[in-house]
Amino acid sequence: MKLQMNRISQGEDEVIIRYQEMTEQIEAIAAMVDGEQRRILAQWEDRQVVLRPEEILYFESVDNIAFAYLTDKVVRVDGSLTKLGVQYSDRGFFRCSKSMVLNIYKITYLKSEPNHRIRATMENGEEIMISRKYAKELRHILKRGRDDEDE
Repeated sequence: MKLQMNRISQGEDEVIIRYQEMTEQIEAIAAMVDGEQRRILAQWEDRQVVLRPEEILYFESVDNIAFAYLTDKVVRVDGSLTKLGVQYSDRGFFRCSKSMVLNIYKITYLKSEPNHRIRATMENGEEIMISRKYAKELRHILKRGRDDEDE
């Protein structure tokens, strides 16, 4: 795949995708560009805030209430972890445990642990354990990304 970028001094930013066959990689690029306007409504300190999915390190469910963890704060969000994981899977989110959905683009370091678990260190330094039930899925996601780069 060839990438061409041109800086413009006036007018609206534009992305043009030319392809011979629709692939997962092209769909992901289109979803990212199209989803740029997608926002998440959250509650923080008695007020509503609007977030971009890219700001979120992970979602966690505590007592059936979903929270989004950002670098500097924790906010409450509507929806179940299953719904959030599916809705934002094209933005790098995946289920890493029964109570957590992780943004793989916010991981800075991965370390294998005993019993087929994986320790993920996030951008803010927090360490999250990926259970063995979900570690296989993470390995598959990472391998698929590497395979896409080889093409």
